[in-house]
Amino acid sequence: MAEVNFKYAITGDVLQNYINGTYKPRTVWERVFLCLKSKGVDVYSLGQHEGKCTSPYVVIKNTGTMGFQGSNQIGSQTLDIMVYCPATNYSNLEPFAGQIQDFLRELKEYIRPTGNITSVVLDNTVNGYTQALEYQTFQRLRR
Repeated sequence: MAEVNFKYAITGDVLQNYINGTYKPRTVWERVFLCLKSKGVDVYSLGQHEGKCTSPYVVIKNTGTMGFQGSNQIGSQTLDIMVYCPATNYSNLEPFAGQIQDFLRELKEYIRPTGNITSVVLDNTVNGYTQALEYQTFQRLRR
């Protein structure tokens, strides 16, 4: 079986082409990433951010796909939008999370909030507060 190399990075050209409307994201995750990045949000994929939390940022995590009961063709995928704020600035977490939700309303044709929002916790590994906002998309399952 041939090995497929999926090494890929979102470059400035991809972002600019997305902003110009000439680049079509390949996945829902990528669409969310580019939407937030185009708004000037400091956004990362899971495991990409390094160091301490010195300013607000977002990590996007694909949390899986689930088929609907009785169907092997249609399901839903969920994404956690994890917002971070420095431990010295707890009062900015809620407004920052609200701003992210406002930005993601632009993607209402692709994703919807599930209403699941985790409680705020202090992540000592990055010295910041974090909270996850869950979003969902409906999709045809790959077979």
